[in-house]
Amino acid sequence: MLNSTLKNANILIIDDQQANIDVLTSLLEFKEYTNLKTTTDSRLVVSLFKEFEPDLILLDLMMPHIDGFQILELLKELIPNSTYLPILVLTADVTQDAKQIALAGGASDFLSKPFDLIEVDLRIKNLIHTRYLHLQVENYNKQLEIKVKERTRELETTLDELIREKEKVEKSDKLKSEFLHQMSLEMSSPTNAVLSFANVLKEKMSGKITPELLEYFNGIDAAGQGLIRTVDLVLSVSEMQISTNKPFFDEFDFVKEIITKLIDENKKAIEDKGLKLNFFSTLPEAVIVGDQNSIYQIFVNLLGNAVKYTKTGDISIYISKNEQGIEVSMEDTGIGISEEFMEAMFHPLNQDEGGDANKYEGNRLGFTLVKKYCDLNGIGLSLIKKYCDLNKIAMTLISKKDAGTKFTLVFTRTK
Repeated sequence: MLNSTLKNANILIIDDQQANIDVLTSLLEFKEYTNLKTTTDSRLVVSLFKEFEPDLILLDLMMPHIDGFQILELLKELIPNSTYLPILVLTADVTQDAKQIALAGGASDFLSKPFDLIEVDLRIKNLIHTRYLHLQVENYNKQLEIKVKERTRELETTLDELIREKEKVEKSDKLKSEFLHQMSLEMSSPTNAVLSFANVLKEKMSGKITPELLEYFNGIDAAGQGLIRTVDLVLSVSEMQISTNKPFFDEFDFVKEIITKLIDENKKAIEDKGLKLNFFSTLPEAVIVGDQNSIYQIFVNLLGNAVKYTKTGDISIYISKNEQGIEVSMEDTGIGISEEFMEAMFHPLNQDEGGDANKYEGNRLGFTLVKKYCDLNGIGLSLIKKYCDLNKIAMTLISKKDAGTKFTLVFTRTK
């Protein structure tokens, strides 16, 4: 099959001597080459080249009108740089200069007259075979280019579809965020109204409230506050997931801006449960660098859960400095967390199924938010055996069923 293909190659013979052409033609026909074109007039070479589209050119150098060197220059303009078209020079000029100029001018090979027909046959066969291999590579490259273009079009189409889907998701997320904001307003406004009316009624009945009624009033207040916190948590988690809250990193005094406010906000709840809140600091000030809003949310939920899940005893906050930075620990004497629940506790709405947690108001949604805010501030969560340090802030958790919980956060970005 390959031999048949090679025998069909187009061979153009250019020589001003008809006798030389006859010898070459006889040889090629004997070797069963079928597509031959000849000329003794070098002025016709360009038109013949365009018409015949040869696979091999046999070229004499010493010719009238246009010699072989000039033809080589003309062919340079017609043959693309990426195309291999062999030119075999056959000439009586045996000087070294002629050979060098011809090969430098674009000739592929060089034979001197009178030539050996066996050698001519072998040279022709090799040059045509090389031409065939180059055409195969060229064709393969063209097919590959077509496939690449097709694949590129497919990828562009897929990318366009992904962009459209992304835009749909972003639009859906925006609608979701707007809905949750509206839901927060719709739920918190009437809840606040109920709490306000309950407080007004409680004040008007001052001195007439029985222990039973007082318990009812306290239940209304606790349930209302719990509902507001839950709505705020749902909203915060959603905003974090769709990145509507953009972090702003700045220096601030952690004790003044976070701890003091949290103690004031939780003072009544702590007193109502008969708990004791201890605060210890070895630092005159604790200036850290981070997103104040998200760090505040971390401790809102950590302290909130400590209050919820501690029936009796203390909640203690410790601030100190170590080699890594400022260390903040929050420890309670609450119900603790079972070992099997430790890994699952950061999924939304999970509560320890051991039973004790269900006795307390609230849910573990806050811990999910804490984890997300920790990620935002470069904080890594780990258990005691799996410490994770994300370079900026590290968070560890130590807890045991019925033996309390201790969170420790180390802020490495400090003033």
